[in-house]
Amino acid sequence: MFSPRKILAIKLRALGDTVLMTAPLRELRKAYPDAEIHVVVTEAWAPLLEKQPAVDKVIGYVRHSGAASRAKAIARLAISLRKEHYDTVVNFHASPSSSALAYAVGAKNRSIHFHGHKDKNRYSTVVIEGKGVLKPIIERDMDTVRALGISIPSGRMPSVHLEEEEIVRGKHRIEQMGLYGPVLALGIGASRPTKGWPIDRFAGLAIRWCDEFRGSVIVFHSRTEIAVAREFFAAVDRKLIEWYEDPAARKAVRARILAEVSPPLRLLASLLKCSQLFVGNDSGPKHLAVAVGTKTLTLFGPEDPFEWHPYPQFNHAIHYIEGLPCRNDQDPGFRPWCALNVCVKEEHRCMRGLAEDDVFRTVERMASGNGLHVV
Repeated sequence: MFSPRKILAIKLRALGDTVLMTAPLRELRKAYPDAEIHVVVTEAWAPLLEKQPAVDKVIGYVRHSGAASRAKAIARLAISLRKEHYDTVVNFHASPSSSALAYAVGAKNRSIHFHGHKDKNRYSTVVIEGKGVLKPIIERDMDTVRALGISIPSGRMPSVHLEEEEIVRGKHRIEQMGLYGPVLALGIGASRPTKGWPIDRFAGLAIRWCDEFRGSVIVFHSRTEIAVAREFFAAVDRKLIEWYEDPAARKAVRARILAEVSPPLRLLASLLKCSQLFVGNDSGPKHLAVAVGTKTLTLFGPEDPFEWHPYPQFNHAIHYIEGLPCRNDQDPGFRPWCALNVCVKEEHRCMRGLAEDDVFRTVERMASGNGLHVV
């Protein structure tokens, strides 16, 4: 029976992809409890895996923009990793660069699942079933592990391990911010403009949470999304004038809506863990919230949730408008998808059609499931 001694797992992608990787890594650990498991991920996300029970060592990779510099970086990393003498490599969602790295490491056994549905799985020594079949991304990652002969049921969830002191640190940070009551986490960022819900509706959601649940709101965004954050808080200020005649009441609510800008990754995970609910666009923080056990509500627009929301919808709800003919960039036989960065002709109706009142009703339902009730 095949029994690897030393495994290298590779996934050089975004935050959400790295979070989803935690599920197949757990399956590798279950199947091979005595194997040493090393992981190569994008350096920015490496802290996410540092305390995972399934991982013995994390190696960060800095992606280079130019093809020549990227090839040199991959070659240097491959030379370094060859010294580890891996006997097995598992490469999830591979790209040309990462598949070359997986091959160059020198492992005899290689399960390499290429990113493109129509692309061959380059350098793989095993047959990965289901190639070209549309699946939730977490199941595609699992297929990479299944190809080693491991039986894995569908429906596995990602999980990010936090130490107790890290959770305490998250609670302490919320106290330092002067926030109290149940915390709503808002993810207002998006990888492209068309994936973003209108900012003024996020603002309305924040005020309603503070008003109806006597809670607080933390808005998460990156340093590259400062302009979006400014737009959000400007909308909050405008709406507070509409909601409250008393300036003191406006000031009190405004003090309970604050931002965390690019917090360290493990602090972000702790803050999400300490939140009652995450509401946001389809983005990395959504997957991280799921992985630390926080309920989520995701707002989908141009992309069908089938691939990127492999979660039970009672605890991880979605709002998505089915059947819009303007989603037409998908290959035949695949789910509807729109590739636009900016939508003018259709007036961004996939997101603008998600009404604030409808979203907040779902927020109320999910909050009540957490034992919260409108005050």
